[in-house]
Amino acid sequence: MKNFNLRRLRSMLIFELPVNFGYIYKRFYDQHNFQRNIYIHWPTSATRSQLIADYWRSTFFHHLQMTAIASIFVMAFSGGITDMLLIITILVCIVLYLPLYFITYRSIYNDEFLPKLEMAIATYEGRERSWLEKCKQDQLSNRALVLLFYVFDKTSKADYLAPSDKCADLLHKLYGISPKGIKNELDLIYKKDKRAKLESRHIVEVSKSFEEAYKVLETMQFEDGIKCLKSLEQQFPRP
Repeated sequence: MKNFNLRRLRSMLIFELPVNFGYIYKRFYDQHNFQRNIYIHWPTSATRSQLIADYWRSTFFHHLQMTAIASIFVMAFSGGITDMLLIITILVCIVLYLPLYFITYRSIYNDEFLPKLEMAIATYEGRERSWLEKCKQDQLSNRALVLLFYVFDKTSKADYLAPSDKCADLLHKLYGISPKGIKNELDLIYKKDKRAKLESRHIVEVSKSFEEAYKVLETMQFEDGIKCLKSLEQQFPRP
């Protein structure tokens, strides 16, 4: 406990915590996620501005703490608080902040805090991109989604699906995929001439989409759906 208190005192005296990378990253992460819960499109640049403002506030409070500690020592040896001592303390506090701003706080800001803040932002954005990429990899391809809808449409005997703009618009609303892309997939399913024109590279891609759809149907243990998908797959050229 004693060592912990000494570490905290040392950190406060040498202005260590505000420029600690772990502290900066955690502050950025917590603050950014807090704001994004309120504002969906809150950018990282806005959180950056907030942390910079926090840094300058912390320099002011650090200066006040140092002045307070120095004043306590002076008062301990001078015999107590007097009006004159109080006025001198306030004046010294104000006057000393300006040289400390340029000599110490500004230098620390440019040499340590700002580079570490930029590194924290890059780390956060990199992790977010990695998470999005992983989600993208785990997500079914657009073609596999259309294949599954085809299977459900046929097995339910709804027979609604067709290579039309109306159906493309419906799937667009369900999956958030561009209507044009969906229309191309529907044409591929329903139009023999489109399937015949597939190049070898596209044939391999189609085969992978069928595999994705099969995995979903097998997980569901949907035997009729698997049979329906196999029947459709037989109409496509083999890789």
